[in-house]
Amino acid sequence: MAAFVLFLLPFSLATYARITYHSASFIAMIIIGILLFPVFAVWEKWFARTHFVRWELFKERTVLGACLLAMTLYFSFYCWDLNYYTFVKVVYALPVSLAGYMTQIYNVGSCFWGVVFGVWVRYTKRFKYTCLFFGLALMLLGAGLMIHFRGNDSAIGYLIMCQIFIAFGGGTLVIGEQMAVMSASDREGVPMLLTILYLFTSVGGAMGDAVAVSIFGSTFPQALTRALPAEFKSQAETYYLGGYLIQEKFPPGTPVRAAIDYAWSRTEFYSSIAATCSLILGIPAIMMWKNYRVDRQQNKGTMI
Repeated sequence: MAAFVLFLLPFSLATYARITYHSASFIAMIIIGILLFPVFAVWEKWFARTHFVRWELFKERTVLGACLLAMTLYFSFYCWDLNYYTFVKVVYALPVSLAGYMTQIYNVGSCFWGVVFGVWVRYTKRFKYTCLFFGLALMLLGAGLMIHFRGNDSAIGYLIMCQIFIAFGGGTLVIGEQMAVMSASDREGVPMLLTILYLFTSVGGAMGDAVAVSIFGSTFPQALTRALPAEFKSQAETYYLGGYLIQEKFPPGTPVRAAIDYAWSRTEFYSSIAATCSLILGIPAIMMWKNYRVDRQQNKGTMI
């Protein structure tokens, strides 16, 4: 718990501007948190009388691959999702209701597709290669196309298409990684391995948030200053820090609003690149899995 808290907390503090990435507090918490992970592993393997994590399960390649995939997926997702609501609301001039619908495409789509994927697994009895060649491929396609279709130079329908690809891919992979750890474990180990899996999603999400904040802070103000007309350049910091409440005061089509839209487009451009590149790690993560059949019997003898 101390390792995860010390590793995750500084990213959250940096997200809310409580500390900076260069501060001693941020660096110290990250280093101590990382060093506590091997300390925990050594304690669990050689010294603990009652094990928190059963070592023989945690060292399974399928479990490690599923945890790596979970961290990768959430890192990729939060790279572009952190500022996504503000991005679509400002760039496409959407009301609150429609902007909310845009941010919920993933949640609705992934839950819907999870049922379809469940039916498929019930029919085929396997899930590894479906995750690799369908789920991960769709995620890469959706995130990669967002690099091109973000911004008001393209119709919003293309962005919705990218979100649907990501939702269907996510609905496959999130269910797949959970099935992987459950298939690699016996009945007693399932709750703990699912908990470990969720911890890795928190690590990936925290790092994705940190990357998104860093991209926004380094890209948006520079792009905005560069695109603003000369008489408005002195107000760039005000437009940057004021958020969408200030940015939406300028009607679409005006020079200032065009500069703001351009800055958001460049920010989402680099965020989408980070999200797409990180998904490459999903390939070796899934390849680590054993190709389990979900109908294999886990109990010997006759169950009464």
